[in-house]
Amino acid sequence: MNILGLTAFSHESAACLIQDGQITAFIEEERFNREKHTSVFPLQAIKAVLKQAKIRPNDIDQITFFWQPWLEMTQNLVHLFRYFPASLNLFTGPSGSDRYTFSQRVLAVLSLKKYLASVSPDLAQKPIFYCPHHLAHSASAFFVSPFDQAAILTLDGRGEAATSMMAIGEDNIIKVLQTEKIPHSLGLLYSAVTDYLGFTAFSDEGKVMGLSAYGNQSLVKLMRPLIKLKAHGRVELNLKYFSFHTHGRQQWLSPLFIKRFGSKQKQNIARALQVVLEIGAIHMVKHLYRLTHSPNLCLAGGVALNCLMTREIIRQTGFKNIFVQPVPNDAGAALGSALYFYHQCLKQPCTTTLKHVYFGPEYSDTEILTQLKKTRLNYVKLKSITAVVAKMISQGKIIAWFQGRMEVGPRALGNRSLLADPRRQDMKAILNQRVKHREWFRPFAPSVLVEHALEFFDVADSPYMILLAKVNSGKQKLIPAVTHVDKTARLQTVSLETNPRYWQLIHDFYQLTKIPLVLNTSFNDIEPIVCTPAQAITTFTRTDIDALAIGNFLVTKKS
Repeated sequence: MNILGLTAFSHESAACLIQDGQITAFIEEERFNREKHTSVFPLQAIKAVLKQAKIRPNDIDQITFFWQPWLEMTQNLVHLFRYFPASLNLFTGPSGSDRYTFSQRVLAVLSLKKYLASVSPDLAQKPIFYCPHHLAHSASAFFVSPFDQAAILTLDGRGEAATSMMAIGEDNIIKVLQTEKIPHSLGLLYSAVTDYLGFTAFSDEGKVMGLSAYGNQSLVKLMRPLIKLKAHGRVELNLKYFSFHTHGRQQWLSPLFIKRFGSKQKQNIARALQVVLEIGAIHMVKHLYRLTHSPNLCLAGGVALNCLMTREIIRQTGFKNIFVQPVPNDAGAALGSALYFYHQCLKQPCTTTLKHVYFGPEYSDTEILTQLKKTRLNYVKLKSITAVVAKMISQGKIIAWFQGRMEVGPRALGNRSLLADPRRQDMKAILNQRVKHREWFRPFAPSVLVEHALEFFDVADSPYMILLAKVNSGKQKLIPAVTHVDKTARLQTVSLETNPRYWQLIHDFYQLTKIPLVLNTSFNDIEPIVCTPAQAITTFTRTDIDALAIGNFLVTKKS
């Protein structure tokens, strides 16, 4: 059975194809239209997943969508009357993304068949299942986790009405235990302060997390009253400090918040926010453990990208085994809606455990060569590209690494990456100045051979760069470029089984340097991660990257 899962009209639009319960292709629309966190209908992503699977639109049996628009309309009417008349402001502001107001977004969802017809008239005739948003998040984690039974927590800004969900999964069934509803949202708390600090909500929360490591806890007492810990694991926002529930993204925070924090240092605000998020999340997780007594926990929703929070959940709660969905944001809900329909609605058994996220397009050397011939770049085809690239990295070069099928999700995991020497104290500044052009306080991540992870970090396995590890005290001076100011690193472990070429590159670097890891950051400059050879060549040409390793070709610029 071919199921096409979609997200659109909010943020992180994506398309995912599962065939008889197995993930065949999974791609975000931003990789094609070059707009980060894009909310547009994923026209190009749909075409790409069909091409990847070598099927036609008419071969699709079922379409699933990550949202129930009628449920949101009902809940929003309740919300409108509860906060009337101030809530009238919600009709004019952006909703979910800057592109759509609430009414425009709902109309777009209700017109989904018209958008599908733009791909193919055949596709518009297929049945559509509208999956509740937080159930899509829950399914995206549990149904690909290594667990037959697990507690599930989803946290994000909001779904139709829910902002979090506690559930229990067993075999092919997810049972909802309780939900929290708008406006009480840890995700919107974090987004509101992200906006206040001068960043972009629903996009730059990770920057605030990185900045928090430079702050102290002097403002935690001031920030703590923003949330109220209630019975049964509930967390409420103190609405005296907020305005988003009546004004949306036009006005996130109230004058009281601005008066309270207006003269404070940004890094200390970020630190206090991070601590308060962790307090709220741990309160919820501890209650979920009391409800389920499961040793296993699955996390999803955009807030699950906060690896500082996840580390504290691991450290402070009773769960022994934790699986964080590697694409926990709304893109992942495209997968989740398809999995929910297949397993829970059709009652099909679970047979998939996620091993990797390399579900995007790949390109042959012939296709790559066609693009290279259009340029004035130097290029040579190598028999052993990993050994050459490893030596260049050891010499301080910045290498763009474009190999195999593209990763899905917010992290570059060794197929669309920029690689550099983690031993150099100045490499972080060099990368920011020459290529990435991003904020000074943001850390870079290590990719380490899984066999050597515990030699350098306190985490043995983290294949998706979504868990935070402490750098062992004896190793911090050896790898300063990937050691954050708080002595942590957002770790990726690399195995020979899941990515043999990337593993070989790191192994070759290890043979040269005795360091079994490289610095890995996403292959992009401001825009989304590159997808195609043409995009890779364009980004390489306009930045100060030393060389591009694309397929078996090593590409350099003419002197």
